[in-house]
Amino acid sequence: MLHQPRKRLTKRQIKQDKFVTYYFKAQDYIVRNTRTILSGAAAIVVLLVAIFIYSSKQAEKEKEAVVQLTKARIEYFAGKYDAAIPLLNNVVESYGGTRSAKEGLFYLANAYFFTQKYDEARQAFEKFLDESDDDILNASAMAGIAACLEETGKYLEAAKAYEQAARKYSEGFQAPQNLLNAARCYVHVGEKESARQLLNEIVEDYADSNAKTDAEVLLAELVS
Repeated sequence: MLHQPRKRLTKRQIKQDKFVTYYFKAQDYIVRNTRTILSGAAAIVVLLVAIFIYSSKQAEKEKEAVVQLTKARIEYFAGKYDAAIPLLNNVVESYGGTRSAKEGLFYLANAYFFTQKYDEARQAFEKFLDESDDDILNASAMAGIAACLEETGKYLEAAKAYEQAARKYSEGFQAPQNLLNAARCYVHVGEKESARQLLNEIVEDYADSNAKTDAEVLLAELVS
């Protein structure tokens, strides 16, 4: 029996055939993996909803934190540190993760310092340093730790802490004052040469600073 000769497929027919093949393969994949695909899509939707809810809650939390911090700042800048402390504590503890909580922690550390609660102040300053990325406030916090050490009579530790703050933020406006404070503390423990080196550094490298005059006076006292 004779067979009819097979017709050659045109390029267009070949492309159509491939397209049909891919279509059915894709359809088959979707049918077999419908549950997985739907689960993945559902997970994405859930994630997007969760992100939206979290962002909304964070925004609301930040607004509330600003209000509470403002109340605390009113007491703080009025010099009513004892009244400010519980308000600042509330901001720090209740609104963690907000900018206001970080700022509140810095004010809290200072409020503790001004009420002579030096251990609490030092702990608050140290916690602030762990959480903050603000160079200006970080320099102040490091100086605050040094001041707490100085106020509790730990002059050598204080001197090193002041000097560390000055070295880390040497371009900051607080650097010459931190060097001066370090020099004073070195004098307290009899390390006059260390003090002299820092004082000379102030005179030479920070000639335009307010600390220069005090450094020159202290240098003269060390010579006499």
